Amino acid sequence: MNPSIEIVGNFVCLFFILIAAYGALKQKSELLLFGVCFFGTLPIIGEGIAYAKDDNMLHLVIVMMFFVQVIITLPTNLRYGDKNKAVEVLNKKIGFAVLAINLFQGYLILSEVLDVPSQFGYVHFTFSLIMLYSVIRPEQRV
Repeated sequence: MNPSIEIVGNFVCLFFILIAAYGALKQKSELLLFGVCFFGTLPIIGEGIAYAKDDNMLHLVIVMMFFVQVIITLPTNLRYGDKNKAVEVLNKKIGFAVLAINLFQGYLILSEVLDVPSQFGYVHFTFSLIMLYSVIRPEQRV
């Protein structure tokens, strides 16, 4: 991988990690979803380029996984009641889906199945931890 692309990718990933982590800690779902959604576009771009180079179908599977992640984490401004159980259950399922996608991608990167620098595998694990925290955190209503 080109070192300049790697450096820029690291800073962009760090930016989205900080936004998502702040949103998770402060329980601001719009910021959490913004960070996760736009982080999901980075693997789409990278895996699309990798598919163009070697025609490996695994890259298309990964693109589709992250395309789904982007769609389900689009930060929309829908308002529901604070005590709506259906929305809470759906949010947990979405959180676990994003967690599973990023765990899988981190595993693929760190097991060297993909030709991607290992720090991006750790970035995926960091997003998994952020999603795990946001799914199992205690509810603190102000």
